[in-house]
Amino acid sequence: MQAEILSIGTELLLGEIVDTNAQYISSRLRDIGVNVYRRITVGDNPERLLAAFEDSLGRADLVIATGGLGPTDDDVTAQCLAKALGRCLRFDQDAWDSIRQSYIRRGRTVDENNQAARKQAQVIDGGFFIPNPVGTAPGQGVKVDGKLVLLLPGPPSEMQAMFENHVVPLITKSFSGLTPIYCVNLNIAGLGESQVGEALADLLRSSNPTVAPYAGSGQVRLRIAAQSADKSRALAMISQVEREVRRRLGHHVYGKDDETLEMAIGKLLSTRGLSLAVAESVTGGLICHRITGVPGSSRYFKMGMVAYHPEVKIASLGIPPEVVYREQAVNPELASGMAESVRLLAGATLGLATTGFAGPDGGTESEPVGTVYIGLSHKKAGNMTERVVFSGSRHRIKLLAAQRALYLLYRFLTEDSKNRR
Repeated sequence: MQAEILSIGTELLLGEIVDTNAQYISSRLRDIGVNVYRRITVGDNPERLLAAFEDSLGRADLVIATGGLGPTDDDVTAQCLAKALGRCLRFDQDAWDSIRQSYIRRGRTVDENNQAARKQAQVIDGGFFIPNPVGTAPGQGVKVDGKLVLLLPGPPSEMQAMFENHVVPLITKSFSGLTPIYCVNLNIAGLGESQVGEALADLLRSSNPTVAPYAGSGQVRLRIAAQSADKSRALAMISQVEREVRRRLGHHVYGKDDETLEMAIGKLLSTRGLSLAVAESVTGGLICHRITGVPGSSRYFKMGMVAYHPEVKIASLGIPPEVVYREQAVNPELASGMAESVRLLAGATLGLATTGFAGPDGGTESEPVGTVYIGLSHKKAGNMTERVVFSGSRHRIKLLAAQRALYLLYRFLTEDSKNRR
């Protein structure tokens, strides 16, 4: 079967808000075995919205629209769908009772003559209303010629509650034979999308399960998806592919689904009884922010500091002035010195540091904008540095530098576990 999603609202077209509803609906439809073929964004314009409904109804078996169900004059979603179907709107007492109850839950009342509120109780003839347990605007749906059209409110909290409680059962009841799709996402660092694609070329050609890489900020997400009516069979197919991916990519696969690189690092530090201190310059605190975003990080994270100004690097970290002022404070000796100094200051097992040029100004002939040095210090293994050169905006360079620094630490902890204590 074929589904289309209509996101309605001029604020979406203007980029004033992000359309999280379409993403949520697509992922949930995938879970229950519905294929989404198009996602369309339409402003609060009756003519364009009418045309969008007519187009989608001509192609899709399932159409889900979000937005435009409010009480104001520019909320015209129900009216446009009714016109596309050649039907009228009728007052629905159940929908009105639902609206009144939503006001009562908020300690308010709504007058019977409140035309704006009563507008929301207008349901397409032959259709049905969908209760809204969170907000005031009911949703509604209509079945026509074997197709199902659903209208849901725009606020994500309202839409999601209605989707889970009412829409999923409606879809599964209306369309038999749906085959769920089960997915696992593997998170990969230290390799680019093309490198992952080359290493897994044969797996990417598989049809069930499917394997697809997606590039992110300094990492790659690899989605493994299997479709089967038997959940255990689907998960077994995914598991077999996952084992092969991990065999080929090794420690580059640091986690799955929502697990972040800092979570993986936290587990390694915790299980081995190690501690960490961080000194940042170019990344401006991004590494410390990510590390401390993990619950329980106080068990292994001892200290973080942003040593941005050259004099602070000298006074607080004890770096020799000739090192600090060489290449405008971007050189390997400075990175390793910062890592070692913060480790010693905190009494930690490991020290991590960054220095570099995020731009757009700065840089030298030998160390251009985008150059970043990452320093790592271990009480037994000594000091090491890595030089990387990134491109893009200042924001992007900082994000990539923080990600690369965390990957360097993760790689150190995983490559030779015997010496990482």
